[in-house]
Amino acid sequence: MIKRFGPIARNSFLNLVGFSIPLLAGLVSVPTITRELGPARFGLLSLAFAILEYSTLFDLGLGAATTREVSASLAKRDENVSVLISGSIVSQMLLGSMGALILIGLAPILVDHIFVIPPDIRNEAVSVFRILALMTPPTLLLLSLRGVLEAAQRFDLSNAVRVPSSVATFVIPAIAATAGYSLPAIVAMLLLSRVLICVIMVFVVQRAIPTLRWRVKMDWNALKPLFLFGGWMSVSNVVSPLLIYLDRFMLGSLVGLTAVGYYTAPFDGVMRLLILPASLMAAVFPSVSAMSAIGDHASVQRIFSKAVARTLLIVAAPALVIAIAGPLLLRLWLGPVFAEHGATAIRILALGVFVNAVAHVPSGVITAMGRPDVVAKFHIIELFIHVPAAWFLITHFGVAGAAAAWTFRVIVDASLLFFTALRMLRDIPQVVPPDALEPSPILR
Repeated sequence: MIKRFGPIARNSFLNLVGFSIPLLAGLVSVPTITRELGPARFGLLSLAFAILEYSTLFDLGLGAATTREVSASLAKRDENVSVLISGSIVSQMLLGSMGALILIGLAPILVDHIFVIPPDIRNEAVSVFRILALMTPPTLLLLSLRGVLEAAQRFDLSNAVRVPSSVATFVIPAIAATAGYSLPAIVAMLLLSRVLICVIMVFVVQRAIPTLRWRVKMDWNALKPLFLFGGWMSVSNVVSPLLIYLDRFMLGSLVGLTAVGYYTAPFDGVMRLLILPASLMAAVFPSVSAMSAIGDHASVQRIFSKAVARTLLIVAAPALVIAIAGPLLLRLWLGPVFAEHGATAIRILALGVFVNAVAHVPSGVITAMGRPDVVAKFHIIELFIHVPAAWFLITHFGVAGAAAAWTFRVIVDASLLFFTALRMLRDIPQVVPPDALEPSPILR
């Protein structure tokens, strides 16, 4: 059996640092950006970032698919790994270019018909969205390049690039706005920085995998698993936001916008806890992919057990604190009105986020073992369960009902995922003796 949880713990810490530093940079920079740009232009920049975030749907799940398939190929010493990596990058550039053309065409429609934009910054807004569209190809490209580094277990290199690039997303607007640059110019600076990061990442990937040979060759037989895996990942990527944000839409429709505010604040605050299991599972994913590919299911079982134990250990205490002192924390953070209306909700959400955090483990392991379709199908099933449950609970209990609906949904999700993961780990036989096939030295 290959012992791998030591490196996983180290990689998890690197991921946590990689997520936390940009978060702190945002907290420090946002007040300056808000003051210098003003409310309207800051709102426009926020909308631009939101659209850029959703533009990653154009990647069709290829980022995660690249991590999984490259991990498996490196573990098996597959000579097609160069074709796989090159094909992923070419595909992302094509998909990103298609997304950019769509967003460029939609820019006037977004400004004139979708968002309420002040007339005096109408032309500025169109320019911002069109420049933003050009960021789609490098953004998708970064997903695959980062996926390759994570597949090669080079989380040190991945986060060494992630931290400055993510920090730049906040620092560039803060400095440029203070210097008096226009919003289109600021977004253009962000575009140039993202292109520069892509160039750097190409050299970093080459360093991480010295045997890599860049080949512009679209071999369908080699790339088919990548697109099949990514296709199911894209289903989850589309359905998951609905499962998260549907409560807010229903709350606004059935109760009112004020209730949405009372619900969103504690929800977003509690959800920050998920950065902990997300950091852990980002490190677990390529290891399980590699071990599964070479048939070392004993190591997969060991990683699964340790990941569950570690997640319980790191999430239980903060979730318990929120469940007990949540109303007090809300009062200190947002004032007595939010504490009064969100007290019950934050306690219910504390349970939900604890369950959801632990469910990250079976979800990640099932996907890493090559079954993203299972997770996607569960999400679709949960959507049909969640809608009537949320409608009933929100109608009768308002903000607390929305919290109960989300918590009920994640409990169902966790139950399905744990049942399936445990069955898969129990039923799949050991393909090779534990130490008969060592992975590529890159993965050691």
